[in-house]
Amino acid sequence: MIELVGPAGAGKTMLAQQLEASGQAMRGTIWCVPVGSLARSILRHLPAVLALFGATGAWLWDEVKHLARLDALHDYLRAPRWNGTRLVVLDEGPLYTLSFLQVMGDAYFRRRPPGWWWGRTLRRWARSLDAVVILDAPDAVLATRIRERAKPHLMKDRNPDEVSAFAAAYRDATERVLIDLKAAGGPPVLRLDAGGDPERLDERLLTTLGQRVRAH
Repeated sequence: MIELVGPAGAGKTMLAQQLEASGQAMRGTIWCVPVGSLARSILRHLPAVLALFGATGAWLWDEVKHLARLDALHDYLRAPRWNGTRLVVLDEGPLYTLSFLQVMGDAYFRRRPPGWWWGRTLRRWARSLDAVVILDAPDAVLATRIRERAKPHLMKDRNPDEVSAFAAAYRDATERVLIDLKAAGGPPVLRLDAGGDPERLDERLLTTLGQRVRAH
């Protein structure tokens, strides 16, 4: 089980879809979890809602829903449909979620929150992930891809400097989460340059993963 991470425009979703379409992997994401699992996860996170209210004086429901979706994804990945899958690729999984909260969430999350739910999340995923794959590309390439792709994005109509600042914020947040994940016993981190031809990226990823397994 691996997670693809990186700034917007790096090609994470396209790569995950390529791997799934070719039958080489199954794709998982926090946005596709069973409603029942999500409901149970929200109930489990009610103490976190109260803890966050006590720390900030605000009901941070959007932030808690992200944590609940991530928790539900972890449970969902143990369902029978995933049994026997050679490769599970997470697109918008734990690294994405925890980085997102530090960039787009309440300012509390940018102060490295010490809540029990944060540490619990890191420990669960440190045991589950076999590798983290970071995709990145020059800021000019990211800006062009964001502007030209069909789906909406916060940075779609922003100038290059704003896109660069946004990408830098995500890179910094991801590195902070990786430090915490490593401290929790997390997996190895692989890095791929995604600035070139995206059509061959799936082959490069599988080659890199194969080399990492043989080295291990």
